[in-house]
Amino acid sequence: MKKVIFCICLCLAVSGCVNPDDVRTLDGRVNEQSRRIDALDQKVEQATSQTSVQADSWSQMQSMRQELAEARGEIEMLKRDMDTLRQSSQSDMLAEDVQDMKIALQRMNSQLATDIDLAAIRAERQAAPAAAPADTALATPAPGQEPATPGGIPMIVPVEPGQTGDPDLTRPAPAPAAPAAAQSADTDAASTLYKSARAAFEAKDYKQGVALWEEFVTAFPKHDLVSNALFWQGECYFQLKDYARAVLKYQSVIDNYPKSSKYPTALLKQGVSFMRLDKAKMGRLRFEEVVQKFPQTAEGKRAAALLKEQN
Repeated sequence: MKKVIFCICLCLAVSGCVNPDDVRTLDGRVNEQSRRIDALDQKVEQATSQTSVQADSWSQMQSMRQELAEARGEIEMLKRDMDTLRQSSQSDMLAEDVQDMKIALQRMNSQLATDIDLAAIRAERQAAPAAAPADTALATPAPGQEPATPGGIPMIVPVEPGQTGDPDLTRPAPAPAAPAAAQSADTDAASTLYKSARAAFEAKDYKQGVALWEEFVTAFPKHDLVSNALFWQGECYFQLKDYARAVLKYQSVIDNYPKSSKYPTALLKQGVSFMRLDKAKMGRLRFEEVVQKFPQTAEGKRAAALLKEQN
């Protein structure tokens, strides 16, 4: 545009027909057009710059949206994993509780000479009519009367904290904590051997239990759990129906460990063993001793119930 105007002016000047005022006017118009062109160029540059900024902003926004969507997806996956883990943990805890209850029942059956048969109870419940739930419910005991199981066998009252007895009656003993550095290798070996014997008993491998507890008593005669090991040998013999040997093992506890937590249970089980050997008089004497010495314990209540059965 400038070149065109300049050429016109030049031609007019050369021809000598150009008025100076017209030249100035034309020159002013040229300058005005130049300013307008410069202004337009500036606007174009600004518009181009703004468009670039907007394009960058849009690109960043899209990137942020994608990252947000990915984060939400990860959160959903984490929630599902947490739900799965929580359900699995609850299932594992329930399975452990059921296993603990089975072990506790097995020990109560053994130590208190009961015969609570879960399989028989389950069969009775399943055979009962669905419309008569009262047939499968436990009867409400009268005041002072022991609660009974569906099979009519007196239910064993769990040993409360502070009463005579040990945790074997109600729940498996917790696994011992990892030994400190100062503990000896003998302590580790004793703990491992004792737990192996307990595991054999819980697996109903009574002969193996006798052997392992005998090894424990021989190897660690000063250990605090020797009285327990002797008692559990008696329990193994009792389950094997070798009542004579059971009597001897219970007697070892009675003679040598009167302060042991197994003492009242050894008295009770020795009385039951005497009964199984058709020595009713000896059995009654043991039951009476248990009732006299430990009337409020599970052993004392069980002995009283057995005495009533003899009348």
